[in-house]
Amino acid sequence: MDPEKLILENGLTIKKGLDQHFLSDKFVDKEIALAGLKKGDVVLEIGAGIGNLTEKIATRCHVIAVEKDKQFIPLLRKIKNAEVINDDALSILSSLTFNKIISNIPYSISQPLLLALLTKKWDVAVLVVQKEFAEKMLSKSKLSVIVNDCCHFDVEEFITAGEFYPPAVDSAIVRMVQKRIMDEKFWRFLSVVYTQKNRNVKNVIKSFPDELAKKKVHQLEIKELKAIYEMNRK
Repeated sequence: MDPEKLILENGLTIKKGLDQHFLSDKFVDKEIALAGLKKGDVVLEIGAGIGNLTEKIATRCHVIAVEKDKQFIPLLRKIKNAEVINDDALSILSSLTFNKIISNIPYSISQPLLLALLTKKWDVAVLVVQKEFAEKMLSKSKLSVIVNDCCHFDVEEFITAGEFYPPAVDSAIVRMVQKRIMDEKFWRFLSVVYTQKNRNVKNVIKSFPDELAKKKVHQLEIKELKAIYEMNRK
């Protein structure tokens, strides 16, 4: 499917404010391969747009296609085996049931959307995100901690801006296999202690193992952060 041709033929308008950039087929196929789809799977796609990813998922299993922009809805509803929802993903996510996620997610809401997904139960997520966001997920950040606490996580491939129509920014395909649902209290704990991430633990946190006193917050391993979190739970 040629995104540019499809958009022109259907008189559609690209809205950059809604992060509307559509990925070339070779990377769409890569996303689907990484998800390991089976007939009984239910896949969530957020930001379905013109349906080039939706259509390929729907040939393999059921897909819940969420799209905020109503101009794309008639096009999406032509796809068999797709449940199309015209709404904001963040507002309805809690009501949806699925076991896999494949999405080229709206970059402007990457973090809140990812955190919302981590509060749900699922098996595998394959997401296209901005390269900078993927690097943040890899770095010594609170986001990296929570992602790696909840999931086995890998950056599978980087994508140049020109692989989108219209061109976007350099991006990445990430794959996550869920280990556990996010502990929202642990996330709130991280959000507090990482405001002072360059200070020693003893100057930031009330209770901690003695051997970690002089370690800086951002140097802590996940198991060390979890131990401190448990010591300070109320």
